[in-house]
Amino acid sequence: MIKNRILTALVIGALLMVGAPSATAEDAPTSAATTGPVFNRPKGSVAEQGAILSHLGKLVGGAQSGSTIRISLYMFGSSWLATQLEAAHKKGVNVQVLVDDDTISDPWMAGAGVAVKSILTKAFALTPPDGETYGTSWFRVCSAGQACLAQRTGGVNHNKFFLFSRTTGTGSPTTGTPVDNVVVQSSGNLTLWDRQSAWNDAMTVADNAELYAGYDKYFGLMAASQAKPDGSARVDNLAIDVEAGAAKGYFFPHNSTDPTAKIDTVENILGMVQTPVPDPADPTHKTLPVCSGNTPGHGTADGRTVIRIANGHISRPAVAEKLWRLANAGCMIDIVYDKLADYQEEGPHRATAYWLTMATSKGSVGRISLHHLGNDDKTNPADVNVSGTATHTKYLLIEGSYGGKKDQKLVFTGSHTYTGDALSRNDEALLKYNSATVHDAYVANFREQRAAAAAEALYGVIP
Repeated sequence: MIKNRILTALVIGALLMVGAPSATAEDAPTSAATTGPVFNRPKGSVAEQGAILSHLGKLVGGAQSGSTIRISLYMFGSSWLATQLEAAHKKGVNVQVLVDDDTISDPWMAGAGVAVKSILTKAFALTPPDGETYGTSWFRVCSAGQACLAQRTGGVNHNKFFLFSRTTGTGSPTTGTPVDNVVVQSSGNLTLWDRQSAWNDAMTVADNAELYAGYDKYFGLMAASQAKPDGSARVDNLAIDVEAGAAKGYFFPHNSTDPTAKIDTVENILGMVQTPVPDPADPTHKTLPVCSGNTPGHGTADGRTVIRIANGHISRPAVAEKLWRLANAGCMIDIVYDKLADYQEEGPHRATAYWLTMATSKGSVGRISLHHLGNDDKTNPADVNVSGTATHTKYLLIEGSYGGKKDQKLVFTGSHTYTGDALSRNDEALLKYNSATVHDAYVANFREQRAAAAAEALYGVIP
């Protein structure tokens, strides 16, 4: 989350003017409705900073009349995208937007969310001229201090996903070939900070009816719950995860009345790395040691599994302990983070840093490498005009053994931070995708973030 960050008055004022990324050659009408990731570069060119916003703009602009756009978002502060949604609505697209109350009420937003709400509620209430038909559209806000669907108080609708039932993805409904069932799962909110100071990703899965249906069902449950202020439609344990070919969607909250149940989805995902892998060279069908046996091109040079994480907030001890145990078994664990644990909160969260910094029995072979990237409020001591960045992605990359198979390349991304609230109090989504091409694109982004962490290590510090 970003709600506790302190911004200067200049940046707060700039939030009110969140606009379109500058037009460049990269904004040519190529289709955004293609499976694969998009990443912003927070200190890059204006086009690089706005890569995700431009991507969404092409999908909105290419939405077909009669189609539906559904958006669930924590903080929506882009008036530019709001006007794109207004235009789509007037072309007959059904636009449905569900945001957390922090979009409207959090002082950090400095009125940007209120401006978006004003644009869309006014547009959606207009009566079309004779002979024209607008979409059936709405803009709704979750209850204050509460997620839209999660039952427990104190949570938020932390989602950052966008659904398009049919779009060309070119920015125009008449240019390009329409694609059905497009899901965009992002890590970023629509704010200036998310573009200029934070590293974010947006994974698009196109033409996947099963995945789209899973996300669509989840959105429908949130909308139905938001429409019942008495809380009668809220849930405490959501069990609607969906398998969809190379993709899988996980939806939250997850809780259980069974004290022995392992409800931590990320812990369970990491546990799949420990699933025994048969040794193809052994006629007695013995299994390979955990974290080993991968062929060149998958994992380390000596065949060990590599796990890479770039996540803004990690404070669940169960996740940290599982990572340590995998490192102790020989896996390479590489982590870029902003907050490692919530030290303001009493209780077991403080064990997170303990597990992630504890030595393993493997020495350098099997270790956890930590890289702090949370310098968005700091400047380079060598040049006060250059400010730092923060990781805001929430992805997990597995290269090696998983689920009893070696040589896997998997991506898990979404809005889900590794915090207790993300697991049990928030509305969240996590997307798995099985693809070497997609995985390797994320690895390139991970290395960029890791390099930024090294370059910004002295920001705010006198060397």
